[in-house]
Amino acid sequence: MSEGAVADTAYHMVHYREFKGEGLSVTADFENLVRGCLSATGPSGLPRWESIADRLTAPEGATGFELVLNRVADLSSAVFGEMCLVHQNGLQTLLQLTAKKHQLSTITMAEIYDILESGAPAGTKYIRGLSYFLAVGNHFFFLRTQSLNEQHIHSYIEWLLRTDPAKVPTSASVALESKIDPSISAKDIGEIKALRVSGPSFPQMTVTPVNDTQTKERATTRKVADKFVQFEKAFDLAKTLLGEARAVELAESLGPRERLVVDASVKVRGTRTEASRAKLKELATSLDTLTEGRITVEGKDGKLIDKNLVLRTNMPFDVDHDGSTLLDFDNVADQLQKVYARFVEDGKIKA
Repeated sequence: MSEGAVADTAYHMVHYREFKGEGLSVTADFENLVRGCLSATGPSGLPRWESIADRLTAPEGATGFELVLNRVADLSSAVFGEMCLVHQNGLQTLLQLTAKKHQLSTITMAEIYDILESGAPAGTKYIRGLSYFLAVGNHFFFLRTQSLNEQHIHSYIEWLLRTDPAKVPTSASVALESKIDPSISAKDIGEIKALRVSGPSFPQMTVTPVNDTQTKERATTRKVADKFVQFEKAFDLAKTLLGEARAVELAESLGPRERLVVDASVKVRGTRTEASRAKLKELATSLDTLTEGRITVEGKDGKLIDKNLVLRTNMPFDVDHDGSTLLDFDNVADQLQKVYARFVEDGKIKA
C-alpha cells in the first residue's frame, strides 16, 4: 500500500468471554497461564513461542483438520494471537474460465465452464478459517472468520492450557464463559436495538379438540372454530401476522398434542430519537419483572439473555492490503485492546 493511502476496512463482531478455572495449581490469571504455556518447553525442546510445530493440534471431533496458533505476540499487557483452521488434505473447488459447448440434455446445448477440484500447491495447506484473540487478565476477546467456530477456539485454548499439567492438572476444569455478572443491567449493553420474548408460555397458543376428554378447559381459553385456544393475546398476534382466516385455519389444523409457539420480537428501524431510546430502556426494565418466558435484550455492545450478560461489539479492522479478505495483524491487536479499554471504562468488566 502506498504511503498516505487509506486502508480498506472490514467490520467483524468482537466477542467477549470470561475465563473460569477450578482446581488449578497456581493463582495466575488467564493471561499469565497462556503466557506461561507459550514460554514452556514443548516437544521440540524449544519454548512454544519459538516452535510453531509445538503450537499445532487437531481439533476435537474434526477429521482432517488442524488448528495452529500462527502469529502470536506477548504485548506485555496482554497476549495476542492469530489462530488458523487448516485442512490437511483438502481440495479447493475452482471454475475454469474456458468456455465450451456441452450437451446437457437431449434438448439443451449450453455454453459452460468446467468445475475443477485442486489440492493445495506443494508446501502449502488450505486455511478454512481464521481467528484473532486477546488474552488480558481473566478476559478473552476474539473474532473469527469462515469455518473456524467458537468450539474450535475453546478446544484449542483448553489444549494449550493443559500442555502444562503442573499448573493445569487433569482434574482441573477450565472454561471461557459467555454469560457473566447477572447484576449488570440493560443500560450497560449500550443503545438497545431490540427486545425479544419467547418461551413455553409467553406468548403461545395451545389448541386442543373439544372432544379431548383429557384436556381441561381453563378460564383463560377462548373457543375458535370448535377448538380451544389458550392465551388470547397470542392468538391476536397470530391473526396480525397471518391474517384472521389463516390463523383460524392453522388453529383448526393442529392435533391434540400440538401447540403453536409464537415468539414476540420488537425492533426499531430507521433514524432513532431520544424518546424511542428511552422507551426501549424502559420496556427492557419492565420485561425484567416477567416470571415466564425467555427475555432477550439486544444492544450495541451485547445482549442480555434472562438477565445474563453476553458482551460483544462490532468493530472496524484494516484489511491487510487492497482487495484482501485478510486483516492487518497489528491493527487487530490495537482494536481488540481498544474494546477491552472501553469495556473497562464503561464498567462492563473489571481490569
